[in-house]
Amino acid sequence: MRLTRTTAALTAAVAAAIAFAPAAAAGTVEEVCATDLYVRTQPAGVIIGTLFRGEHFEVSRYSEKGWAEGYAMGGVNQRGWVQGGWFC
Repeated sequence: MRLTRTTAALTAAVAAAIAFAPAAAAGTVEEVCATDLYVRTQPAGVIIGTLFRGEHFEVSRYSEKGWAEGYAMGGVNQRGWVQGGWFC
């Protein structure tokens, strides 16, 4: 019984880690799949621009809560933060 509980706990931990893992790796240029995606000064910060579907974002790093920092291309053309998970 103890092995089953340990296995279940380990399986749940791995599933949770996969669920929060960013889809894009740092240092990659990603295409935006959302209709629009706000670029902010910091995670959940002030909006400084909007990326639209098909525009690109160069990911530098991810925060622990899934926000991506990097360079927003398209009409924004500056560094900022976007919510992760909206890339193709």
